[in-house]
Amino acid sequence: MYVGIFGDVIFSVGHLRVLTPSNFKGTTGANWAEHEVLGGKARAEYLSPKLREYTFDILLDAALGVNPRKMLNRLTEMSENGEIHYLIIGFAPVSQNKFRVTEISDSWDSVIKHGLLMQCKVSLTIKEYI
Repeated sequence: MYVGIFGDVIFSVGHLRVLTPSNFKGTTGANWAEHEVLGGKARAEYLSPKLREYTFDILLDAALGVNPRKMLNRLTEMSENGEIHYLIIGFAPVSQNKFRVTEISDSWDSVIKHGLLMQCKVSLTIKEYI
């Protein structure tokens, strides 16, 4: 069953394959300027919305039908090549704008004979691209 998509990474749940984001957290806000006033309180002026930023984890597990090394390489490639993509969860984009991968960290949980990566947890940070 389809969960979402980021570029060519398809998040899904099925009897042969499970690849889903977890611990999904987002931040947004506004940019403000403060203007000093002689003898009075500073005045605030709204400038613009901040770029949205999301962090989430992905468990890459060979037992769940995912090739951890291949997927880790693809996510790293997205980051290092400056790729931008829409993040879609369900059937709706998270934002009207695309996102870029600003940070990726990985934790190799299980490596077996001949250095075969069996399980890896990846944490992604993506930021809106305008």
